[in-house]
Amino acid sequence: MTHTNVKKIFQSPIYVYYKKHFCPTCKEQLRKIGVSKIVNSNSPESRNFDFSQGDSYMVGDVKFIWTEFKCLKCGFQVSVRELKRIEKELKRIEYEKNE
Repeated sequence: MTHTNVKKIFQSPIYVYYKKHFCPTCKEQLRKIGVSKIVNSNSPESRNFDFSQGDSYMVGDVKFIWTEFKCLKCGFQVSVRELKRIEKELKRIEYEKNE
């Protein structure tokens, strides 16, 4: 599928690039990987993506690019948002265990 526009999605750069993250399954350090998806602005899926570009709006097929994490040992792959949720839950469990 061809695309006419590209949009890079930045998600919590300090969290992504300056903190080490570990796999909740096997405890190996997670690696950052680039993920992309081409979405048409008229498709039902478009409601999950932001097609704005400054003061304008991208129309047609747009390639969205973002970062996710992947474990090279067990293959676990997770989005930044989901990894934040998992790490927060693991901290809560650890805190309750130590009380």
